[in-house]
Amino acid sequence: MKNTPYKISIVDLLNFLFLGVLILFFIIAFNKTPYRFALTFSYSLLLSLYLLFINARNKNRFGKRQKIVSFIFLLLFFFALFETFFMILPYFNSTRYDALLNRIDLKLLGVSPTIWIDRWAHPAFTEVLYISYFLYFPLPLIILGWMFYRHLFKEVEKYFFVFLLTYYGAYLSYFIFPAAGPRFFLHTQYPIALNGYFFTDCIRSLIDWLEPNKLDAFPSLHTAILLTTMMISFKFNRLLFYYLLPLAVLILISLIYCRYHYFIDMLAGAVWAVSVFFAGGSLYEKFRPYFVFHLENEHS
Repeated sequence: MKNTPYKISIVDLLNFLFLGVLILFFIIAFNKTPYRFALTFSYSLLLSLYLLFINARNKNRFGKRQKIVSFIFLLLFFFALFETFFMILPYFNSTRYDALLNRIDLKLLGVSPTIWIDRWAHPAFTEVLYISYFLYFPLPLIILGWMFYRHLFKEVEKYFFVFLLTYYGAYLSYFIFPAAGPRFFLHTQYPIALNGYFFTDCIRSLIDWLEPNKLDAFPSLHTAILLTTMMISFKFNRLLFYYLLPLAVLILISLIYCRYHYFIDMLAGAVWAVSVFFAGGSLYEKFRPYFVFHLENEHS
């Protein structure tokens, strides 16, 4: 590690690149967004905190807590970036692609799948599928947490890089092809509201609160991250893969049933996941030796 030319990790580099892209989008939308001060403050703060984190990590300031602190910092930085999208995206690109995505579905399937599946709508199904939809969010942490527990720290870094590349690539697509999804675009064509029993309304409200950006239909990150999680699980923990498989099927059904995605969103998400899993993994292996290890430092 002492001979690496750069004293940042390859994960750091990816985060800096994506932050740079967001700042560029912010500059382009600067005269349109009403959140100029909030974005300037947020991105300045995030960049400053990240530089302080790198300095502390390289000086071994976190001691024995180095790995867990480094991992948690990545999660917080990632989530903080995501929460800024709604302040830029609608002002960066005013075009909406829902009509096009719906036409593609009609061309491929002959129907709009979220309307077609309504014939089976029932409060019990709604409850189960909304819970399944929500359980997607911690899925990457399950396999990464298991790998962390088994001390597979280099593998944690590699596949955290793959996850981030999958997320960031899809996020860029949100800015280029913004779409709200069928729950908004086709809302007048649904014969009934999706009502559950106990948790549906709470889950729906929580998701709306956690995801203030509503232009995130294409591609489906639920599909992409789910498939990435399943591929990593199949590679490292076959038992976990089989345990997660029924939930994975329910999550995929929920994307259509709960009216969050078009079929083409899911297809694009699947193609993106498989592409990044192999290409991103190769990219990591090729360039990783030039950077320090994210979860440790040169003294570890």
